Amino acid sequence: MRKLFLDANLVIYLNTVTGEQRPIIDRFFKGLLREHLFTNMLVLDETLYVSRRQYAVPYALTMDFLRRAFIPYTEIIPIAEEDLQATERYLTDYDVKPSDAIHLATMDKLGITSIVSEDEELDAVKGIKRVWLDATGQGVTEMGQEGP
Repeated sequence: MRKLFLDANLVIYLNTVTGEQRPIIDRFFKGLLREHLFTNMLVLDETLYVSRRQYAVPYALTMDFLRRAFIPYTEIIPIAEEDLQATERYLTDYDVKPSDAIHLATMDKLGITSIVSEDEELDAVKGIKRVWLDATGQGVTEMGQEGP
């Protein structure tokens, strides 16, 4: 069983996507449930904010979704002061967004080397594999750099 970190874009899609795209995102998430899934509070914060701001989903509905359909399947990694040094390293070495640098730093603590994310800039981070839907939406593809 692989360890996978789940980025906010997946959680936001799970919370907001409807119509013909819904079965695609559901099938993708169901396939991930065979793995050991992790996230952090920053992902939950971004899910709440973006779901409301961009998709007009009330906080109460997003909280219900998180409690019912997401948190039971994931382990939440704490973010701590000790993550600051690794966060800074990812910011300076790879020029990723601050939130992605924090995700990578929290992943380091548990030896997680795969992230489920549509953020292509993560492909440049050495030792990290990015997992996402392929261009057809029917399969999964993995991108990234080999280890250290």
